[in-house]
Amino acid sequence: MIPITTWFLIAVVVLAILFVKMAVVIIPQSETKIVERLGRYHATLQPGVNIIIPFIDKAKNVIAVVRGRYVYTNTIDLREQVYDFDKQNVITKDNIQMQINALLYFQIMDPFKAAYEINNLPNAIEKLTQTTLRNIIGEMELDQTLTSSDFFFQAEDGIRDKQPA
Repeated sequence: MIPITTWFLIAVVVLAILFVKMAVVIIPQSETKIVERLGRYHATLQPGVNIIIPFIDKAKNVIAVVRGRYVYTNTIDLREQVYDFDKQNVITKDNIQMQINALLYFQIMDPFKAAYEINNLPNAIEKLTQTTLRNIIGEMELDQTLTSSDFFFQAEDGIRDKQPA
């Protein structure tokens, strides 16, 4: 029969291993996590090995789009992402209804703002893109919209050129 002190020692070692496993967080390259300590912002974890306090520190859940569906995740992807929006109806300046679709490239530059300054970032990006496209096309006549693809590509190049490296 094994003495009680041996069982106690085994239990302490197992708990210590579990505690260390929960305290060490490894973040992959091009990702980050927002850590809250007791419900309040504490830190933004950078890629690599990070140490947190188990049961006190917790990664904040944010909404992301994965395979076209909204999901809650505690990891923020810092790579450039692509959103392909469904077709939408727009009305031109000369009251002609047409359908357009949009493809949007974006990259999160400040994870803190992406997590705390807006509730549903993917939905907000989608709505802002749709509203902007409707406003732009609403100021154009049908002939202009059909011949101005160069305008949209030039606008995209101008936006990309102004982005920080």
